Order: sequence, then C-alpha cells, then structure tokens
Amino acid sequence: MKITRRRYWVFLLLFLFNAVAYVDRVNMSVAGKPIAHEFGLSPVALGYLFSSFLWAYVLMMLPGGRLIDRWGTHIMASAAAAVWSAAQMATGAAGSFATMLLARLGLGIGEAPFAPATYGSVRAWSPYTERGTAIAAISAGSSLGLALGAPAVAWLIEAVSWRWSFVITGAVGFAWVLVWLSCVSTPEKTRWLPEAERRLIIAERDAGVAPPSHGGVGYLGLIRCPAMWGLFISQGCLVYTVYLYMSWLPNYLQTARHLSMVGSGFYTAIPFFVASVVNIVANWCGDRLMNAEAVRGGNRRYLVALCLLLTAVGLLIPLVQPLAGVIALVTIAVSFANVGPAANGALVADLLRSPPDAGRAFAFLVLGGNTFGLLAPIVTGYLVEATKSFNSAFIAAGALALIGAGAAFGLSRGPIGEVPRGGLTRATFAN
Repeated sequence: MKITRRRYWVFLLLFLFNAVAYVDRVNMSVAGKPIAHEFGLSPVALGYLFSSFLWAYVLMMLPGGRLIDRWGTHIMASAAAAVWSAAQMATGAAGSFATMLLARLGLGIGEAPFAPATYGSVRAWSPYTERGTAIAAISAGSSLGLALGAPAVAWLIEAVSWRWSFVITGAVGFAWVLVWLSCVSTPEKTRWLPEAERRLIIAERDAGVAPPSHGGVGYLGLIRCPAMWGLFISQGCLVYTVYLYMSWLPNYLQTARHLSMVGSGFYTAIPFFVASVVNIVANWCGDRLMNAEAVRGGNRRYLVALCLLLTAVGLLIPLVQPLAGVIALVTIAVSFANVGPAANGALVADLLRSPPDAGRAFAFLVLGGNTFGLLAPIVTGYLVEATKSFNSAFIAAGALALIGAGAAFGLSRGPIGEVPRGGLTRATFAN
C-alpha cells in the first residue's frame, strides 16, 4: 500500500507558525523610530521596550511547557498564537509607553510556548527518520520571517502607519489560528490523514520504544537527568553565537570594517540566508544516518557536537584581515549555530521516553538557548567597551562553543523521562 505524505501539510503550517512569530517580533524593531518620535522616548526607554518581550518570554517558558503537556501541542499552539496576536494588535492601539510595555509583555507570554509546541508537534507527527529535517525546515520559517518580515513591515509603515502595521500583522496570526484549528489535531484524531500514514507515524515516532505506563516525571525528574543538562548547555552555547552575530554583526561591520549601513545590511544577510539552507541539508543528512538503534542510543549528539566545533571557527576571525574571509568564517559559524538547535530538538525527541513530559522537556531545552542568548548582546557590549575591539567577543563565543561541544558529547546521552530510582512521588507529578 502506498504511504502518503499528508503530514507535510502540518509541517507547512508549523513553518508559517514560526514565520508569523518572528514577523511579529521584528515589527517593533522596524517601527522603533516612529514610536520613539511619537511618544518622546529616549534610547534607554526604547531599549527597555525592545527587551520587554524577552522578559516575559523567558519567565513563561517553563509554565508554557507544562501547559503543553496538559492540553496538547495542537491546542496550545492555537492558544499561544491567539494570545500573542491579540497583544500584537494591542500594541498598535497603545496610547502610552506603559500600555505599550504591557502589550509587549503579552506578546512574550503568548510566544513562550511556540518553540516547545513546534518541537512537540514534530515529535507527534513525524517518524524518527525525518524529524531532524522537519524541525530544520520549520525553523527556517524563523530566519526567513526575520529576513522577509522586516522589509514587509517597513512597507506597511510607509503605506499606512506604524499602528496599522501591528494591527495587520496581528490579524495574520488570527488567520493562522483559524486554519490550524479547522485542520489539525493529533495524528490519531485528524480525519483527513489516511490510515496507512497514521499507522506509519504512530509506529515509527518512538523508534520502537514502548511508552511507559506512568504519567510523566515532571520538571523534577527531568532536571535529575544528565542528558537534559547536556542539551540545556549545548543549546545555550549554540544560541549564544546566533544572538551575538544577529545583534552585533552590523555594528562590527560598520565600526571595525568601515562599511556603509547598506553594505553592512547586505553582508549581514548573507550568513543567515545561507544558514537556512545549510540547516535543512545538514539535518537531512543526519536523519539519513539514523536507524532505530542509533536513535535510542542518542547518536544524534555527534551531529550537535560537530556543529558546535564548526561554530567555534569564530575564534579565527581576529586572525583574518580580508572582508571575504571574515564573512566566510561568520557564515560557517552562523550556519552551524542554526543547524545545532534543530538537531538538539530532534535529539530530545530521540531520548524522551515519556510523551507526557514532551512539552516540559522541549521548554527546558529552549530555556537554555534563550538564557544564554539573552546574555550574548550584553556580554559583547561589555567586552567591546573594555577592550575597544570585537576580537574578545568572537573569542569568547568560540570558546563557549567548544565547551558546548564537550557537553553535547559527554552529557547528551541516555534516556529522558524514565522513572527515577525509588519510583515516582506525588511531588514529581506536580512539577
């Protein structure tokens, strides 16, 4: 019997889910100047407005993971998109700095579950042989959302106003919610999924490991697992590099390499467009090397460790003078810093033994990435101010990548979500 691939429609919707999330994030960056002019905001006040989204995003990450485990990825994805889209539209209606700050906090609360919900949906909908490729292709929506969303939002601001840009982008999110709710549930319950494909997904998503009878080990059980900490650390070291170059590369090119603003924008775009392609190709290759035994053994950690070693080539940037050489090294570092998080998301799915803990496990992974990522722009600023050079910042990121490679190789192994010795307690389930 021919096996269909209708599950790819779910992956397409998740791709759009990621793209919408990142368009809504970049909207504030593009609209920052007219907002500051209208409300008379200083650069410091504007900086707080930019960062307020991330405060709520990080604080709500673990609670969001618990809600995913309770209500399911398909329900929480639609609820999260509805909350952040409402907050996005409210930003356009804000009449003061305080109300706009509250709206941005609402955006962070709404978007907190979006990455764990994406990873969890892929785990539920894909055989183990394609989950790395699926996550990489879906996460490309994030980078393309940034790359394409910025000019689209700029056009909206010019054509209508900055307020309407938030209203329109928020409305797009509600349109996505309507399509998702009407089309997607779990593979077990989605009616348009052919029976042969449904059986394939259910049979192969756990790589032959029978799910345990218990209802999950909770956050307490997860943090007792060394593999979870290896994933947390390696994800953080990868995302640190992404945030470093995303935040500071244009400034470096303008100040240290004396490029114009247009030139710096062009050279900044190159690594991130290349990264979108490399992410998919590298994770596709990783999937091709996986069999059921390799999945159960956590062999995908070797790909994560390799990505971190390649990310560490940023250490060589201070030794290179030609601009082409610098961009080549940045492209390698950024590309594999994007490959690694997708591979880590697939690795969590490989090692997880208790599906009721999926949301929490993915939330813990994403928390690691964003905790380190939040520090990258700040630490870089201090290093540049202290040394009057970007060299120390590149060296610090490269050294951190080497530490992450050790964590991925040495810790990211062994099952996640097995019953700890002594059995489960009521306190375990409460976490």
